[in-house]
Amino acid sequence: MTTWPALTAQVLARAYLAFLLTLAVIAVAPAVADWQSYVVDSGSMRPEIEVGDVVVARGMDRTEQVQPGRVFVFEDPARPEARRLLVHRVVERSATGDWVTKGDANASADVEAVPREAFRARARVLVPLIGLPSYWWRTGDVTALVAWTALTLTAILVVLLAAPGAGRRRGDRRGDRRGERRPTRAPVVVGGLVLAGALALAVAYANSAYAGFTATTRNPGNSWAISGSTQQPYSAEVLADDPSFYYLLDEASGSTAADASGRDRRGTLSGIAGYRAPGALPRNFGYAMSLGTTGRVVSGGPAQWDPTTFTLELWFRTTSRAGGKLVGFESAQGDTSALYDRQVTLRTDGRLVYGDWNAVQIRTITSPATYNDGQWHHLVLTAVPAGNQQQSTMYVDGVAVATGTTTRTTSYSGWWRVGHGKVRTSLGLTTSAGFPGEVDQVAVYPSALTGARVRAHYAAR
Repeated sequence: MTTWPALTAQVLARAYLAFLLTLAVIAVAPAVADWQSYVVDSGSMRPEIEVGDVVVARGMDRTEQVQPGRVFVFEDPARPEARRLLVHRVVERSATGDWVTKGDANASADVEAVPREAFRARARVLVPLIGLPSYWWRTGDVTALVAWTALTLTAILVVLLAAPGAGRRRGDRRGDRRGERRPTRAPVVVGGLVLAGALALAVAYANSAYAGFTATTRNPGNSWAISGSTQQPYSAEVLADDPSFYYLLDEASGSTAADASGRDRRGTLSGIAGYRAPGALPRNFGYAMSLGTTGRVVSGGPAQWDPTTFTLELWFRTTSRAGGKLVGFESAQGDTSALYDRQVTLRTDGRLVYGDWNAVQIRTITSPATYNDGQWHHLVLTAVPAGNQQQSTMYVDGVAVATGTTTRTTSYSGWWRVGHGKVRTSLGLTTSAGFPGEVDQVAVYPSALTGARVRAHYAAR
């Protein structure tokens, strides 16, 4: 008679082996259709995905399109020499035409954009836990591997001993005169389980070398959830307000700034001190530019006539006590302009000023705080006509820090620029000045953003 503990052990052993067999079949079966399995070997995706889960992915040919919102397997562009694989979601296309990727649980996008040729496969199914033995083997975790092997062998032994007729002779029963052993199905079952498990682990291990996986999510059906977002959070907020141009400043070199607004007003880069500095936005992929004392970014396209209602937006960082020109409007795209105004400058004491240009009556607004502290800051300046002057508001880091009537502007055609250009001296003369710091995410709008929209932009950082 089977005791209750023995019966419980049999049920648990069968359930464990059935679970193992099910996962093994799910992991192995797609290989028939030339799909591949990848063992997750990084712990930074917790709590949604655990180390040892297996990603089943379908290979991609060169003509298949990369779809934002979906999860792909690709070679890590940050470590091309190692041919390390990542499994991340594509969130948007960068200004350079490559793809921006991100782990769902990560605070920011991956540092390097991914070229199309680096994509290997598109993730389809997530199989939990089945890759753990492979992971333990590769990482040398002998204790875990031995414990799992002992557990599995114990379960197999329990099932084998509980099989009908196991360990008894047919001669023990009435009417059996030859004493032969009753055939049992246990060896077949055990053999099938061991074979399926070995195949699953072999397939998973063969495709898991350097399968780095920093984060993603799964839905209850074990299929990959598709994100509704095809843009980075900050870019989505900027584009929602229809900028005249939008420069991410992600370029690795050259003299042209790509326009992410869709208006193709590509900017001109001159005297740039450094490309691809760390970006300003922690939750958004991208780089910044170091301007130095002569670097400037000038808007492209035809000259704009007399902008009277507008918003200027950018991120900046500096430790300079020399001051400089952050952003403004000038009558030429080159180094020297005859006319200039509508500019924000940084004073030597670190305060921001708008309205400080040559005019009969100069009226400025000034930030009460200083910002040459080596931290990234979000600057937004809005202006609307107020008689023959302007009503202007300055926002820093999502908060309105100064507002008031500012200096009258001049009617002329020109271009917006960031960095080196004309400024007014304390004696009322003009001189040239740059911005000895870093800038990122430059946008200009033909409208005055509301405080709510400014806060939304800053929150999306």
